[in-house]
Amino acid sequence: MALLTAPARAGNRRLPRPLQEAELQRLRSLDRTGLMGSGDEERFDRLTRRARALFGVSAASISLVAEDRQYLKSVMGSLTRVIPRDASFCSVAIEGETDLIVTDTLEHPRFRSNAFVVQAPFIRFYAGVPLRGPGGWFIGSMCILDTAPRTLSTLDLRLLRNLAVEAELEINAAS
Repeated sequence: MALLTAPARAGNRRLPRPLQEAELQRLRSLDRTGLMGSGDEERFDRLTRRARALFGVSAASISLVAEDRQYLKSVMGSLTRVIPRDASFCSVAIEGETDLIVTDTLEHPRFRSNAFVVQAPFIRFYAGVPLRGPGGWFIGSMCILDTAPRTLSTLDLRLLRNLAVEAELEINAAS
């Protein structure tokens, strides 16, 4: 399955030329993993199970972000496995160089009208750590979500980052 098409887009918006090239490189990195749409694997599921139990959240996932969609390589909780990229929290998480923590989605201007906030599964909290694929490109995230607003302590964030490191090791072992 080819992940690359031209011109590169993020969601439905056209990207400037330098960002188009970066997005193509990112999509090539994702393609090299061979994980997009590849189904459940225990090596990823053990990490999301651990995250859900450790943080006591309604859901935990390892996401992969393609050109037009997000695929949950592993998910514990009632989340849709494939969603449009423009509705994805994880797509926003991979845009930055750091973690994305949204303590209350209804208070956040970018997410308050998101379909997954205002209707089932009614996400109110999101914490995602970007995951690097081959070549160091952000291709997805390790995230936890809940139906109630929350905060993360410094220790909680460190634990989530440690799970993300383990997820990255598994992602890059596959490529």
